[in-house]
Amino acid sequence: MLTSISRPWQLLVLSAHTDSALKTATVNLADYLRQHRDFNLADVAHTLQREQQAFKHRRMVVCRDIEDAIAALEDPRRFLTNIQETKERPVAFMFPGLGTHYVNMAWELYQVEPVFRDRVDYCCEFLKLLLDRDLRDVIYPHRGSQQDQQLPQENSQGLDLRKMLGRSQTQTDAKIVAATSLLNQTHLAQPAIFVIEYALAQLLISWGIGPVAMIGYSIGEYVAATLAGVLSLEEGLTLIAARAQMIQKLPGGAMLAVPLSQTEISPLLNDKLSLSAVNGPSMRVIAGETNAIEALEQQLTKKGLACRRLETSHAFHSHMMEGATSDLRELVKTFNLQPPKIPYISNVTGTWITAASATNPDYWVKHLCQPVLFAPGMQELWKKLYPILLEVGPGQTLGSFALQCIENNPAVSQIILPSLRYSYDKKPDLAFLLKTLGRLWLAGVQIDWARFYAHERPHPIPLPAYLF
Repeated sequence: MLTSISRPWQLLVLSAHTDSALKTATVNLADYLRQHRDFNLADVAHTLQREQQAFKHRRMVVCRDIEDAIAALEDPRRFLTNIQETKERPVAFMFPGLGTHYVNMAWELYQVEPVFRDRVDYCCEFLKLLLDRDLRDVIYPHRGSQQDQQLPQENSQGLDLRKMLGRSQTQTDAKIVAATSLLNQTHLAQPAIFVIEYALAQLLISWGIGPVAMIGYSIGEYVAATLAGVLSLEEGLTLIAARAQMIQKLPGGAMLAVPLSQTEISPLLNDKLSLSAVNGPSMRVIAGETNAIEALEQQLTKKGLACRRLETSHAFHSHMMEGATSDLRELVKTFNLQPPKIPYISNVTGTWITAASATNPDYWVKHLCQPVLFAPGMQELWKKLYPILLEVGPGQTLGSFALQCIENNPAVSQIILPSLRYSYDKKPDLAFLLKTLGRLWLAGVQIDWARFYAHERPHPIPLPAYLF
């Protein structure tokens, strides 16, 4: 097991009664750090977080050490500022499904965040017998070797364009290639997504960021159901592993994202093509037999429609899943399903899950075969709670869907936040997550700083009153 490593990135927060006072505090802090370059940045960050009163004019910056902090405080491009006018906003968790997963997702968090690592380790140990392999060897192929022990040191803002465009590096590590091939297999991809999202949710909850509601996308609903107590963790892991293995044995299929409304799409559906997902007002996914999908793609492309084939081995959430329904129902019957303790949105109905549905094995069979009604679900979540939407998993796909589902509001994009980078984003995982933590604080979310430092021992330092 890896030993705990002190966080290589820190979150500095400042607040003041007025904008001018905030600007003064920023200049004063940079000057003070310039005079005390021997300070430990974790001590500075901890003192600012614990001893400052949180006023409505707020500023945050993520940095690496004292020198980086001085530079960041003097560069308006590095820090974020907000005026927190309203009362504290609720936070809703969004759990993505397959598609944005990648080898080494959240690797830095696994190295430096004990809560995250412990949850991943527990889940993977439990899954060993079910999967006949250690899932950590697939997600983190260099775990335990020197090659990947180095934490990212650059505060890179760049993107790996080759990865973004789906092109591999000319000299890609053979171990990564092999692990990627494995991770893209349904019977491993689904449990891997579940484990990473569950562990990430537990890390956020340990920092005091608890969801008032949740919405998952396909596999993501299983994470929501487990956090809500419908399934125990062990039942959730057992179900997701068995479900993925059942799907792996089914005939292959294909999926196509199409820019069509419900009225436009209905005439296209038949016994070979099913509606698989509703992602936005005019964003749907059709799934079915590969030949039928290929013919549909050609048909729609000729009409000038921008369709996109999804990288998938099967036709998820379609009639082609029906071969697994009997075995899935029998397995779920063995579980002690409980009413949800945290409200979440159902993919099947596009509205709030009910205790009757969540505890009925037939519901989970429907979830396997019926379309993911994400767009109506997001609209229902939004109109009831108007929450900060936090995507708990790799990438920002659900955030982009949510933007299209919610009324056109310039402020909305500021409260749809990611937690893990896309695979092609070069930013270090921890810096990426701390920036989101800072943005939550800017929006008025209360962070439990004591629990945030539960595995570190920072020392308060005397910050003079003139700083603020």
